[in-house]
Amino acid sequence: MNMIDRLKEHEAFAHLDEDVLNGIVGVSEVLEVPATQVLIAEGDKNSDLFLLVEGEAQIVRRDDAGRTIPLNTVGPGDCLGELAFLDGAPRAASVIAQTPCKLILIPSEALKNLPDGAVISGELKAALASVVVERARHLSDGMLSALREQLEAKTLQNQFGYFLVFTIALYLISTSLFYLVAEKYVVDVYDPEFSWQTVLLFAIPCLVIIKIMKIPPGQLGLRKEGLVKSLVQSFLICAAITVPVLVYLMASGGLRQTVGGGATVDLLFLLQYFIHTVFQEIGSRGLLQGLFQKFLADTKGHRSVFLTSTIFASLHLTFGVDAVVITFFASIVFGYVYLYQKNLAGVILVHYWLGVLAALTVAI
Repeated sequence: MNMIDRLKEHEAFAHLDEDVLNGIVGVSEVLEVPATQVLIAEGDKNSDLFLLVEGEAQIVRRDDAGRTIPLNTVGPGDCLGELAFLDGAPRAASVIAQTPCKLILIPSEALKNLPDGAVISGELKAALASVVVERARHLSDGMLSALREQLEAKTLQNQFGYFLVFTIALYLISTSLFYLVAEKYVVDVYDPEFSWQTVLLFAIPCLVIIKIMKIPPGQLGLRKEGLVKSLVQSFLICAAITVPVLVYLMASGGLRQTVGGGATVDLLFLLQYFIHTVFQEIGSRGLLQGLFQKFLADTKGHRSVFLTSTIFASLHLTFGVDAVVITFFASIVFGYVYLYQKNLAGVILVHYWLGVLAALTVAI
């Protein structure tokens, strides 16, 4: 392959006319250099242009401490030294051969000294300038994308710090409530007053973290998309579970009015428990499970469901070990329902109805 064909492989030379190309070839020469040789030295005032034909070279710069910083690796078909060739400024970086290289050297001064050197240099610079501008645009887009990623990473780091404080706060509240019960300051854990105080106490850190992290309702599962579908699916789940429970209740001889010696199964209980369920699911599935998925990059959600269930179960420690075990496995179910439906309405329905059925079953 002759030199003109080699030059035409580069986009800057591809559209130059034959006279311009012949003029460039007339002053150019082919160089072969060994690996590790410096092709261009940073700060050099030479403005010659190179076209790399074979081999690879690395572009490097030195920082204020004199350390070499690699910037890029170039290969066959790449031009070297375009900026200095265009503006005549000192070389902004060094280029070092990584492997044995073959190059076409286009000497700037020799090109200018041709009879029509000004025309040839002008056309070549115009062609190179369009290529450099296009590369600068891509480089700018890349830098902007990298900057955006850095900002997102920094934001994610800050949010993780808030989330860590949030989870610690939940455990501290849970431990404090268990201490109160263990020390018998609270006689009846099913007392509505204690129950509401507990819910409000847990709601405070949830609301704070939602406010600080500016989490929209949609990310908490409170969305219109999939609402009807989730409710229909959850209604079918509840119906399927209710049948064996009713059979059990009928075989046990009917219902009583109390649950576990504390709560009364009546309209007030059903209303209060529904409100509690809504708060619990927003905090656990909507907030906690969603944040675990985000910070762990848990696309499948298995780890997030397990960790959320562990925390959710620990929050029921005041009700006894049995309640912790039951709520852990129930939370696993709720977590996967939410993973599938992506809407909190259906999960709330399943949670509420399972809780009601459990209360009725214990009453027997």
